[in-house]
Amino acid sequence: MISSGLREVFLHLVKHKHVTAIVTTAGGIEEDFIKCLGKTYLADFNLDGADLRKRGMNRIGNLIVPNDNYCKFEDWLTPILDAMLIEQKETGQVWTPSSFIRRLGKEINNEESVYYWAYKVNPTILSCPEQVLNVWSAQNDIPVFCPALTDGSIGDMIYFHSFHNPGLILDIVGDIRNLNEMSRKSKKAGMIILGGGVCKHQIANAMLIVCFFGIPCRP
Repeated sequence: MISSGLREVFLHLVKHKHVTAIVTTAGGIEEDFIKCLGKTYLADFNLDGADLRKRGMNRIGNLIVPNDNYCKFEDWLTPILDAMLIEQKETGQVWTPSSFIRRLGKEINNEESVYYWAYKVNPTILSCPEQVLNVWSAQNDIPVFCPALTDGSIGDMIYFHSFHNPGLILDIVGDIRNLNEMSRKSKKAGMIILGGGVCKHQIANAMLIVCFFGIPCRP
């Protein structure tokens, strides 16, 4: 969805805080950042993938992504992983996938990124000077959950990083607790489901928590 089609729609929803949380795939995370680091080109669905690969290009649907974009992603991500590991060792606080994604949204510092806006304050919300004194109240701060964060290029980067600088921990237990607690504490809740698989199930399962605690559920 982020790779080829709906990224700008998601960006609008997140920028203007129309959603409370996101659950997505590893590709839905990394492709957002990769598009900030290098150009993606509009092409054709029928181009031969093997031939493109020989020429240093990759096809995602009808889009072409040069190999170099993934190299730029590695160059950008590796020092962030180093810094996160240092912070983990200094504080004893381990990372969750959602706090990991939030950190990347902070580091990318690019308004074309969905996850930049999931982290960032939206200046249009600051409608009066008094609000500037409490920027956190205008912070979008939308958690992004990714139950299969390592299923992609991010996983490759974490794998290689674990050899030359081992020790980084990503706690999935913390995130399932965070997501389910958001559901449990909600006065009302709804789902926008695009696609299937683990993300759909994670959201639907969290919504069951709403029903368990007596909040009316509708199909």
